[in-house]
Amino acid sequence: MKTQNFTRLEIACYNWISCENASQNGADRIELFENLPEGGVTPSLGMIKQSLTLNTPIYVMIRPRGGDFQYSDAEFQIMKSDVQACKSLGVKGIVFGILNSENKVDNERCRELLQLWNGPATFHRAFDETSNAFQAAQTIIDLGFERILTSGQKPNVMQGLELISDLITQFGNQITIMPGCGVTSENATAIIQKTGATEIHATCKRKSDQGFWYSDPSEIRELKSNLQNSNY
Repeated sequence: MKTQNFTRLEIACYNWISCENASQNGADRIELFENLPEGGVTPSLGMIKQSLTLNTPIYVMIRPRGGDFQYSDAEFQIMKSDVQACKSLGVKGIVFGILNSENKVDNERCRELLQLWNGPATFHRAFDETSNAFQAAQTIIDLGFERILTSGQKPNVMQGLELISDLITQFGNQITIMPGCGVTSENATAIIQKTGATEIHATCKRKSDQGFWYSDPSEIRELKSNLQNSNY
């Protein structure tokens, strides 16, 4: 499948160094979170404020803990408070996903957060835990999300390419389907040529000599270059 539009690059950033590297080396958007080992949770208020000093659009993850995507009433109140904080700070967008006990999209709670936010929002990889991907995608579209982040309901994006391609074919004119999880400069070209994705999500992570993970600037640049060269 040939791509029709320039493929935009979102870098998932979990500390300040990663944010700086992403912003300075070609990221079109930053997904901001903390706690990489658990798949990401809501970053601190200080981290959000600092990220807004960059020129790159910031989308903040709204997730009170790791694990599943079914939340208690208290956890949902925390999510609402975090959405309000992001709104008051002028954050560009938010990233979240809430499921019910049947692993279907929780319409009521997602709608409540979206109405509270009243701005751009991505449904994150909670989508990959849903029991029916096509039904979930339609629900997410109806709710008003602008984007779905997915690995094609597989452990990594290369294993999920068939589903991602099918989702883009069926829903690509209604919502952005963004492949993520395991995207690298080496496989990005194959991903966008197979799926026709117009956005892609990566961490470009590397472990520092000090023992923490960060988004590597050289990998970001190479990934960005490969995306640009792959569009035709």
